[in-house]
Amino acid sequence: MIRINLLPFRAARTKENVRRQVTIFCLLILLLGAGMVGYSMYVGAQVDGYNTRVADTRAELNTFKKRAREVDAINKKSAILQKKINIIEELQVVRKVPVKVLGAMTELVIPDRMWLQSYDEMGDKVTLKGAALDEITVADFTRKLEGSEHFLNASLTILRRGATQKSVSMKNFEIVCTRAKVKQTSSNAIDMKVK
Repeated sequence: MIRINLLPFRAARTKENVRRQVTIFCLLILLLGAGMVGYSMYVGAQVDGYNTRVADTRAELNTFKKRAREVDAINKKSAILQKKINIIEELQVVRKVPVKVLGAMTELVIPDRMWLQSYDEMGDKVTLKGAALDEITVADFTRKLEGSEHFLNASLTILRRGATQKSVSMKNFEIVCTRAKVKQTSSNAIDMKVK
């Protein structure tokens, strides 16, 4: 025999299924909204953290820029002071040079055979004028100048008969040479350096 259920179970089940689906859909939308709000808050917190770090880094950068300017100013002052020290050291070396050159000149002059009458210096060019007993003495003096560490390129420019003293005819001469450049060593000694 055939039974027919006349109770509204199907309609109730269908309503309940629709209600359950609507509830699940609403819960999913709420969960999705809550997830989006949470993610948005998380990203906002990260952005705030990065902004704070950027601000801190900029503050440090400004501090370092200020320190860099101070260091640059100190370096400029140090460079100026170093230039002054170099000038003072160079002056210390150069002030001793004339004494050394004149000391060397006394060793180069041939005693009792020649006499220097003038020593003129213009830059590196040195002009020596004097009198000698003969040409050989002048030639020896010129060779000594050429071999000296203080002078370079010695050349005889004038040699002529001068005054006669005690029946000896003197020879007047003029020698032009170049003074060697002064070089300072680490022990603050003076060396003459060839250009």
